[in-house]
Amino acid sequence: MFTSVVKGFSLTAIALAVSLPASAAIIQGFDVSNAANVSCNGGAQYGLWTNSLTPSKCSKYFSIQTGTTFLRSDDGTATFTGSALNPLGTTAIFDLTFTGFQDDYSVVKTGGTAKQADWNFYTGLTSDSKITVGGVDYFAQLVGAPTNVGSMPVFQYGTGANDKNAAFGGSVWMDMYAADGTALFTGGKHWDINFNLTENPDLVPDVDVPAPATLGLLALGVAALRLSRRSK
Repeated sequence: MFTSVVKGFSLTAIALAVSLPASAAIIQGFDVSNAANVSCNGGAQYGLWTNSLTPSKCSKYFSIQTGTTFLRSDDGTATFTGSALNPLGTTAIFDLTFTGFQDDYSVVKTGGTAKQADWNFYTGLTSDSKITVGGVDYFAQLVGAPTNVGSMPVFQYGTGANDKNAAFGGSVWMDMYAADGTALFTGGKHWDINFNLTENPDLVPDVDVPAPATLGLLALGVAALRLSRRSK
């Protein structure tokens, strides 16, 4: 009886491990750099603009730092992580997860070039997406989301999609909120990121690693199966 129960449990655990969906896999990775020049600071490059968050004009512009990445996954999501620095030495930390991949979208920003065939889009942001500036968390949603998605620009990337020049890159406009949900700005003010992208194959893992839960169930099932055989 005991042997049958253990064997049944082991087979169930193994079956569950096999049937569990794999975690999202990274399918494409890019290094992120600045796409625009600001008129102050000697024409310094920048990627993040924070509107009227800070009192001085130049301190609103943050230069994207080396190590910032844009990673696309096979589940239709993408992450934008890394940091940026303004002239006052204030650091901004990106922790953004975009959702709703689409290969076409009707409303685009064309300050770089007209819409190209290689443009792709993400139409949402997860609720925990944020940019931390000077240690303060500001939570991000696409401009006008959720009611105006379809009539306002979303996250776009491709040749000239950075809204500044013809380089391969991307751009996004975001409404920003304090941790308590209060809108940071009113009257249509927003933050934006304009960036260039350089594909980096080293950012894509060579082998998909099974999720920890899957490995745990599989190991438990195999151990139980061995125990059932020893109990015969």
